[in-house]
Amino acid sequence: MKKTNKDIISLFGNIQKVILTKPDINQMFDELQMMKFKIRPIQGELMSFDLKNKQFIESLWSLGKLDEFFYREISSLSKKEKELFIKLFDSLYFKYQQQLNQSNLQKKKITLNRTGLLELEIYKERKLKQKVN
Repeated sequence: MKKTNKDIISLFGNIQKVILTKPDINQMFDELQMMKFKIRPIQGELMSFDLKNKQFIESLWSLGKLDEFFYREISSLSKKEKELFIKLFDSLYFKYQQQLNQSNLQKKKITLNRTGLLELEIYKERKLKQKVN
């Protein structure tokens, strides 16, 4: 059964409720590990930064929940419904990407010889489904 535009809006209401009622920080961290996010430094030393920063964890967890939501719902939509879904999804996803980018990961003490710059590549490991003939 296909979803209507009203159903799509209620789906987004539901995912926003999930994101707004976050579990405690330790549970979010555990869930992030299960989501199979990979973090690779492009510039800077990871050891110089606090990757257990609450805002960073919350933002990445929210993006992970959105990612799961997207892959769970997108296949059941018609082409026209997908357009609305993707438009709503993009605006919500962008909000959490911005929040992630604004996380202050610097530890309190930074030595003078370090620049304090960090650039990360964050991606999610995903298994490709094979088609069965």
